[in-house]
Amino acid sequence: MTRVESPIATPVVENDSYIVSILQPGKWFDRPPLLPPNPRLHDTARAIKAEVKEILQALKRHVPAVNQTQVELSSSGAHSLVTLMNPKENYCVGEIVSVRVEMNDYWGKPKTYGGDFILARIHSPELKAGAAGVPEDFNNGTYRVNFTLFWPGSVKVSVLLIHSSEVLSTLWQAKEYCNDKFIFTGTFRNSTLQETSRCDIHLSTNETVCEFKDERNQESFFCFKPKTLPCETLHCTSSNNRKPSCLAEAEIQILERNILIILSGSVNIMFSVLDRVPQAVGNCEMGMSSPTPSGFFHSGRWSSSYCRMSGFQSVSDMNHCLQGKQVYLLGDSTIRQWIEYSTYKLNGKDFALTNLNDINIFKQMQTPQAPKLAIDKRRNITISWKMHGFPCISNAPCFISGGIYIVRELDRLAGGENTVVVISIGQHLRPFPLKLYVTRMVIIKQAVTRLLRRSPLTRVFVKSENTRELNSYMIQMNNWHGHLQNLALKEVFRGVKVGFIDAWDMTVAANTFEVHPNRNIVHDQIALFLSYLCGPNS
Repeated sequence: MTRVESPIATPVVENDSYIVSILQPGKWFDRPPLLPPNPRLHDTARAIKAEVKEILQALKRHVPAVNQTQVELSSSGAHSLVTLMNPKENYCVGEIVSVRVEMNDYWGKPKTYGGDFILARIHSPELKAGAAGVPEDFNNGTYRVNFTLFWPGSVKVSVLLIHSSEVLSTLWQAKEYCNDKFIFTGTFRNSTLQETSRCDIHLSTNETVCEFKDERNQESFFCFKPKTLPCETLHCTSSNNRKPSCLAEAEIQILERNILIILSGSVNIMFSVLDRVPQAVGNCEMGMSSPTPSGFFHSGRWSSSYCRMSGFQSVSDMNHCLQGKQVYLLGDSTIRQWIEYSTYKLNGKDFALTNLNDINIFKQMQTPQAPKLAIDKRRNITISWKMHGFPCISNAPCFISGGIYIVRELDRLAGGENTVVVISIGQHLRPFPLKLYVTRMVIIKQAVTRLLRRSPLTRVFVKSENTRELNSYMIQMNNWHGHLQNLALKEVFRGVKVGFIDAWDMTVAANTFEVHPNRNIVHDQIALFLSYLCGPNS
């Protein structure tokens, strides 16, 4: 049986127990939680479990149950067919165009079941235009992909078979049951001594472990207890990629079929030209549902399909919208890009970015994971970024005092009409069982609901994951894992009055596969965000 030692807690407020080494506040965010501990914690925990179970059950239909590891019998893009359905000479902007995908195996024989992971888009390179398609799986080896024609001109259709259903079945097994895809190392230290030990979300062992638990949201991770130092001296964690040991050789071989482009997937479509590219009419408002596709690129810029955006190309427009705002960016490095881009775009004597390396506990945080703060005193603009709590996947140190549980940060906020929060997590949770991500997002949703209840004028946004490199840690960080988590994200926040930034849709439309998208895409994400705050008619 695992022996657990919890660090001695030093609560900020009475009865608000938490692990001081995880959540020790720094100078610029030492606000105690505004909410008292929930006396009905057990009832809340049961409600969370029920909601998580329901969402996981709904997501099961997206997970293929295929027991086939013979490569020749798996889906082959090179042997499959893409054809335009109901073709005609001309089309009109706003029409839906569909293509039929007939999936075959490596022998050229038709597949009799579905489950393949397909990404598709229409694009016009000369117009710098693109939009994502919506695949529909008929579970018999055939698919229909629907595209909305957003702009006039000559359009090409591209369909990518990212992974066969056979590969996805193996990836799911690895995601859910392989616990050694990354090795986390915790560094414990005091003024005279430093020790390391292994850490993880779960540790199955007879040895004594340290449990780092947030009592408010019941999230935990564990480290083997160091030889001499106490648990509360945990300073940082780092991680290293590792080849999972739980996969059979046949499963490993089928995973080597990484990405296949459907060779017949280029179809030229000509349709009638209208005077201009249409624009959405209504303003971007909190609580709007984000459809798929949520927008399109044209002339290299993103336009929303459901609300009217402003471009925010000028520094003065961005400054005017952000004036008086306190923007809290909470999550991974893809949302850190927002503060980095904002300081690049608004760079000047009035707007400065600091890594907080000179502030108390952050003195030695010379890493990208260090919290960041940007302030424009003249316009009263404050933008801050903090990395989410464990797990943090990085070879560089992830400092415990620098990361936060997002729920606790939300509960510290008083909120108000000038308070804006943007949440984006997921990339660092891809290697872990889906239940971990869904549970964390449900808990975050509850904190968002509490914040909006006590301060209805606060604006909260959630940003989905974007696509990343196709050859980037295929088993651990696969885009299919991100796709599943994005489906879960939309389900969790369905009906909650938040703004949704669909970064996945943008990167599919742009055909970019980078964990950190280029500045143009980051600008478009921020432009959509600012359109909620300061729309064209505001």
